[in-house]
Amino acid sequence: MSEPSRKRFLASGAAAGAFASIAVLRWPGEAAQFSYKLANDQTPSHAMNVQTAEAVKRIAAASNGQLDIRLFPNSALGGDPQMLAQARSGAVEFLQIGSNVLGNIVPASSLLSIPFAFDSVKEYMSAARGPLGEYIAVQTDKNGLRTLEATFYGGTFDVENRVRPIDAPGDLKGLKIRVPPGPLDVATFKAFDASPTVVSLGEVYTSLMTHIVDGIEVPLPTIQNFKFYEQVKYCSLTNHSALTYFTVANTDAWNRLPKKLQEIVQHELGAAAAAEETAFVAQENDIASTLRGEGMVFNRPALEPFRAVVRSSGLYGQWRDRFDPKGWDALEKTTGKLT
Repeated sequence: MSEPSRKRFLASGAAAGAFASIAVLRWPGEAAQFSYKLANDQTPSHAMNVQTAEAVKRIAAASNGQLDIRLFPNSALGGDPQMLAQARSGAVEFLQIGSNVLGNIVPASSLLSIPFAFDSVKEYMSAARGPLGEYIAVQTDKNGLRTLEATFYGGTFDVENRVRPIDAPGDLKGLKIRVPPGPLDVATFKAFDASPTVVSLGEVYTSLMTHIVDGIEVPLPTIQNFKFYEQVKYCSLTNHSALTYFTVANTDAWNRLPKKLQEIVQHELGAAAAAEETAFVAQENDIASTLRGEGMVFNRPALEPFRAVVRSSGLYGQWRDRFDPKGWDALEKTTGKLT
C-alpha cells in the first residue's frame, strides 16, 4: 500500500464529504473511458457478489459512465491460480481473491487461515481489517497488485463429507478431502492423517460426484450455493478456519484511473464489503435448518482435541517461521499467543 497507515476510507470522518464532491463527475458520450473486469470464484448468489453487483452499478452512476466494471463470478475467467495470474499481468483489472489462495504469492496471507486461532467472526475480521490485514496489504502491493480497502468476509469453515460424522480427530484419518489451492490447508489435514487433495472451487462438485474426493471444508452458504448437499451428507461444525476475500487491482490498471475514480471505487466497494459481512453472518446463522431439510446431518464436536493435535504437531511454530514471523506477530496482536 502506498499510504503508511492505510486508514480506512469509510472510517474517516471526511468520507461522506469527500464522496459528495466526487459524485458530480461528468463523462461525455456513451462509451466508458475505462472498461475493467472484476473476477472471483463465488456464485452470483453469494453475498459478496450480490453486494458487489450493486456497487458496480453505483460506481457507473457516480462516475457518470466514465468507469464501467464488468463482474465475472463463479470462476468464469478460470480457476483461482489462473485469475490471480491474470490480475498480476493486467488481463483482469480487479480480483476478489481468497486469503488462502493469495498465500501462494504473499505468504503472510495464509495466516488468516490458521486453524483454531480465532474465537469469533468479530475477532477474525478484526485481524483481517486490522494489523494482520494491513501487513498483508503491504506485502501484496509488492507483487504487481494494489490492495483496495474492501475486505470481504468469506465465511467460517466446517468439515462436510459423505463417509461419517467427524466427532474426534481420528475420524479424519484417511478421508479424501478437498482443500483449496493454498499452502496451509494441505498441511492442516495432513496433521490429522487425512488425504487432502487440491481442487479449485469450480471443480469441486464434479470431484465429489466422481469420488476423487469424499469430503470438503467450506462455509455453510457455499454448501447451499454450489449444491454440494447433493454429494455430501454429514456436516461437522468444526469452525476450524475462516476466509477473507481481499479486493486487489492490477497496479498499472489502478494507476491509470484518475484519483476521483479511485475514490469512488474505494467508497462503493468498501460499502459493499460492510453490507456483505452483515448479510453473510446472518446467512450462516440461518442456513443449517435449510441444509437439514436437504438431508444433511449435523454434529458439533468438541474442538479442544483438534487444537491439541495442531499444537502437538508443532504446526503453529512451523507456520510462524515458514510464512512470515512479522506477519505472525501481527496475527497474535489479535489472537494472543498461539505458540
